Amino acid sequence: MGLLSGFLKQYGKNALADASRNMTDAIVKFDPEGASEAEIAAMEEQFDQVNREFSKAKTEWKKEQAEADEIVELRDKRIAAAEVLQGKADGGDSNAEAGLLQLLDALEDMQDDIEREVEEAADAKEVMDELEETVNMFATKLKTARSDMKKAAQKMKKASQQSKRAEEKAERAAMLAGLKQDTNKLGSALASMNRQAEEEQAKADAATRKANLLGKSKVEENDAVAEAMAAVSGEAPKPTSAKDRLAALRNK
Repeated sequence: MGLLSGFLKQYGKNALADASRNMTDAIVKFDPEGASEAEIAAMEEQFDQVNREFSKAKTEWKKEQAEADEIVELRDKRIAAAEVLQGKADGGDSNAEAGLLQLLDALEDMQDDIEREVEEAADAKEVMDELEETVNMFATKLKTARSDMKKAAQKMKKASQQSKRAEEKAERAAMLAGLKQDTNKLGSALASMNRQAEEEQAKADAATRKANLLGKSKVEENDAVAEAMAAVSGEAPKPTSAKDRLAALRNK
């Protein structure tokens, strides 16, 4: 169950991040100038927030560093005093020896406090340095933000124009391909029509040759030719003149 809840939680974060990114992309595409100003305003707001945190961290570091310096300075003074008392105690001063023992106890007792104060000052310095680095980073970005946004907008506009030209080129290529295809179709139809015309002409020529070969030719319509053709065929010649025709009728 824990694994599932963790997955769903991470999935929700990723989905939200994707939705936010998609919304940002849509806004930038719709109004790049307005999006640029909004982005700069957001950066300025973040800069102000980080700058305030840096000021607090700097104040905290100064306080921690002062406390560390103060306790270290006190330790150094007590050590110096202990050395003085050590000299006196070596000379037989009992009061000095008693004071030295008390001072050494105090030095040993404050050792943990010294380490803590020095460590707290170092931690405060690290936080301050990180925030200062962030502040400087934001300051640098803000100085060039508008020019960078303008360059990015010009780059996006150029890319959009190139994409549009590529789409138009693709559309023209598709149109030309369609026209070529239509032209090829026209050529195919024309070739079919020519082929069919040739076939019909061939049929007509064949029929004409057949009719000429099997039918009467014009030369056979001549009376002398017809009579000769009838003679070789064993047929009696048909009368052609009025006299011959009358004679043929009397013989019947």
